[in-house]
Amino acid sequence: MVCNTGVSLTPFVDGKVHHFESRGLYDGVSILWDEETGTIWDHITGEAVYGPLAGARLPVYNLLHTTVAAALKADSDLEIAISERPIRVEGDFLQREFERRTGLSERLRGTMAREDTRRPTMEVGIGVWDGDAAKYYAMEDVLDAGEVIVDSLNGRGVVVYVEPTSRALAALHANAAGARWADGELLLDTGQVFRDGALFDESGERQEIERPLQVFTRWYGFALTFPETEIYEP
Repeated sequence: MVCNTGVSLTPFVDGKVHHFESRGLYDGVSILWDEETGTIWDHITGEAVYGPLAGARLPVYNLLHTTVAAALKADSDLEIAISERPIRVEGDFLQREFERRTGLSERLRGTMAREDTRRPTMEVGIGVWDGDAAKYYAMEDVLDAGEVIVDSLNGRGVVVYVEPTSRALAALHANAAGARWADGELLLDTGQVFRDGALFDESGERQEIERPLQVFTRWYGFALTFPETEIYEP
């Protein structure tokens, strides 16, 4: 199984253990290579794009951008793995890191056969997809909408929001027609409340969160992976 950031969770292909590693760039995004067959895999969709297993697909799961503080709010019993080389940051680190890079390197551009010019190349946003349906939401549009957008994808309601602690974009499924932030809580017009990384119903009972497949990324990477993607228009 491969999550949509290219980290191998349970590396089985046809019941056999496979070992994956990054093997370069294609169309501006990283590609994975498995040691056992030499197949090249798309690290976002989990599809084998070249080699003996071309056409095969791995199950794909979300790996959301977050912080230790946000993760502990969502689950206070969560175990934390401490790196020997920790990186300590404060404030809107993810947003600042995205803003730091203002253009593509020649090395990246050299891997791209084309570019979707409907949005700025380095724009930050979130791409969500369900089967063949894909949609992109620009960070600036979500911020301008009060840090939450209620929309739909492939017939299901989608709420796109700015995660308060990590300041990254994320999306969840909900049958809401409207939503707003108040005192750090996301209030849906269904009576549901999203706070500290968890979703609660009207009675205060915690609910399981359903999420579309998603990736917090730059426009060029998502557009090249999903060339037919829709773009959210405010």
